[in-house]
Amino acid sequence: MQLDESLQRVLAHKEPIIRRFYDRFLSECPEAERLFAGVDLEKQSLMLTMALIVVEAYSRDSYPAVEHYLHVLGDRHRESGIPRELFTPFRDCLIETIRSSQPDDWDDELTTAWQRALDRATETMFQGYEGEFPF
Repeated sequence: MQLDESLQRVLAHKEPIIRRFYDRFLSECPEAERLFAGVDLEKQSLMLTMALIVVEAYSRDSYPAVEHYLHVLGDRHRESGIPRELFTPFRDCLIETIRSSQPDDWDDELTTAWQRALDRATETMFQGYEGEFPF
């Protein structure tokens, strides 16, 4: 299975996969709990699901609009006080949650594809996190 097919399964799944991700992430990474105090996790799940569309598109093409969106997203994460150290556990938990929803077609190549796509998007977000982009 390819990254785009995996994403399509996330989007088509009737059960909210990404909502389950937040339950799992907050359980596995209790230091992140304070960052989500008062956050509507249903809405947050929808926003992350939409961000995965951006991540997948960015893994294929370097559209300037997508790059700018990721810069802004990084800036917002900095403003929200999200430490850079949480990005890797977030990524790993997200991939594991997606993998657990697609066990029959998952392989090491798909894990690597998600890691690369998320890492590329995160690096671009970090440019925004550091304020290294024009508005």
